[in-house]
Order: sequence, then structure tokens, then C-alpha cells
Amino acid sequence: MNCVQSPVQKSATTAAPQNKVQPNTVSSQAKEYQLNIAYRSLNTSKSLNVIGFGSCNDQTRPQPLWNPILKKNPDLFIMMGDNVYASTPETQPIIDQYIKQNQIPEYRQVRETIPFLATWDDHDSGQNDAGMDNPLKDEARKVFVNYWGYLKQSLPKNQKAIYHSRIIGDNKHKVQIIMLDTRYDRTPLIKNPDYKYDEKVFLPKVYFPNDDKNARILSDEQWQWLSTELKKPADLKIIVSSIQVIANDHYFEKWGNFPLERKKLLDLIEKNKLHNVVILSGDRHLSSIAKLELNKKHTLYEITSSGLNRPSRAPEAEKDSTYIAPAFLKINYGLAQIDWIQKSVVFEIRDEQDQVQLSQKISFK
Repeated sequence: MNCVQSPVQKSATTAAPQNKVQPNTVSSQAKEYQLNIAYRSLNTSKSLNVIGFGSCNDQTRPQPLWNPILKKNPDLFIMMGDNVYASTPETQPIIDQYIKQNQIPEYRQVRETIPFLATWDDHDSGQNDAGMDNPLKDEARKVFVNYWGYLKQSLPKNQKAIYHSRIIGDNKHKVQIIMLDTRYDRTPLIKNPDYKYDEKVFLPKVYFPNDDKNARILSDEQWQWLSTELKKPADLKIIVSSIQVIANDHYFEKWGNFPLERKKLLDLIEKNKLHNVVILSGDRHLSSIAKLELNKKHTLYEITSSGLNRPSRAPEAEKDSTYIAPAFLKINYGLAQIDWIQKSVVFEIRDEQDQVQLSQKISFK
């Protein structure tokens, strides 16, 4: 098993002990010890055939999806944000929540067997719906990078946001995974002062669109990096955004809250004639497949998978003008199965019984 080890570990399968002491009563050194577990490293020279993905994973709730995910044995699993929940005072310090997550046996088995890539969203960056105004983001970043050890080894020292990418496979089977950071530098949202939460009814917009030309989701540096990444050769490109890009009718967080940024991203994809790009996203506590006609010859798809164990509380399935079908509201994970002969990939949303609830075949010829 090709596992990367923490310096404190004696073997690839040796992991932090199951400590009965509550995490907030132990020393900082002990917490750092419990933060590190054995994990399978990613071999970027090996072709990808099956990719799993998901978001919204609460460390305090049962996690029944790891076993069906393990049975699928994907070559890679992508965590798309809200990988733990640590955005309230009672869930601080954030390191304690990762320690709780590490105590889930099924999760540990998956980490030891399947390589992971990860980006974050609001709940694992420390404050609900926050961006650059989040006072906890630097502490959350420190823990996030330490926890996902490959980031500690690969992120530039002067880069604060956690955007990164990997190109995986040989010359004839290259998949590029582009992991965006939609949190660290994002302009604060404009909240609707009349909004009041009620899970039983549909309400006016939580946030108003921000049309200010200086409002942003990505920093100038991340935009420049993304433009460069999109020009790199790959057979299939997957852009991972923690929040939805295409879906724009709903009332919550989305790229549509910053219309100029959304347009900039879509224009960048169209300008580069990237017909082999698919967007993956999370955040919404529901799953969906959306499509957008960028022009007569270019259809862009977005697959949203959320949540791994925190389902939607909405009274009915969400509809959006871009959805190919109503959203799926129960717990789920995403699975992408690549056919290198046909140059196509089938994206699926699978439920707790491992049944397919949504599916879309996409060509990347």
C-alpha cells in the first residue's frame, strides 16, 4: 500500500490512537499527533478510470456512504468543501473537528485505500457563508493544509488561498483536476435585510447580486493562475468549485451572487474553446446536474454532489432552469466513470443504497 506516513507513525497502517479523552482536554502536541493518519498518496503517472467526489460531511453524524464508496474503489476521491463542520463557537478549535473525523473507522479505511484531493468551503474555513472577512480563515487554513498533507508539501509558501491543480495520467489519458478556492479572497456577500429563515417555505433571496466591478470571488493571482492552468494540455479537465457555478435561480450561495465573476469564468472557458471541461461543486445539501449552452457548439455541464451525510431539509426537490432533472435531496456521493476508448465520462449521483439517482454521459473528444 503506497501510503504517506506522519513522522510519528511507525508503519503505513499505523494511525493516531483512538483516544477516549475529549480533544479539547489534550495538549497541542497530542492534537497534532491525532490530526495525522495514514493515507494513500496519489500517483499522478497512473491513469484515472473512476473518480469519486462529495461534500458536506459532518464529523458528528453517522457516515454510511464510506463503505459503498470503498466498494467502488475509485482511483481518486475529491472532497469539495465542508469536509468537516467547524463554523460555530462550539466547534472551535477547528483541529478538534478533524480529530473527531479521524475517529470514524470507515473513513480511515477509505483514506488508507483511496487517494484524496481536497478544497474547502465555509464550514471548514471557520465561518458560515464567509469569505475574505472571515477572522478565522488563517487558523483554519493552517489546520486544513496540515491535515491534507499533500498541500503542505506543494502549495507555494507565499500563496494564502488553497487553489491548486494536478494533471494525472500518461500522454494519452490525461485528466487535469483544478481545485479552486472560492473563500479566502471572496468579497463579503450582500445580505437581504428582509430575509428570515424558514425551512418549510421558499423565501426571498438570502443574498443580493453584487455588480461592483471590484467585487470578486477569486483574487487577481488566482485568476491568472487559472488562466494558465486552463491552457495546459489534458484530455479531460475538471474544475472543482465549492459553490455552484451554473445554477443561478436559487436563493443561496453561488457564483451568481457575483455576476461579473461568473461571466468571467464562463467567458474564460468559452474563449479557450474548452469542450472537455466539466465543473464539479458541492455546498447545497442536494445534488443536481446542470447544463448551459455557452454557444451553439459548446454545452457546459456542472455536477453538484452534496451532502455526504447532511441532506437537504427542503420540503420538495429544487428545480432550476439549468437542471436536467429535479435535484436529489437525500445523502449521496458522486461517481465519474471514464471510458478512454469512447472518450466519454458518465457522471452519477448515488444514494445510500448505492442506487443511481442522476446520471449524465459527457463526451470529451
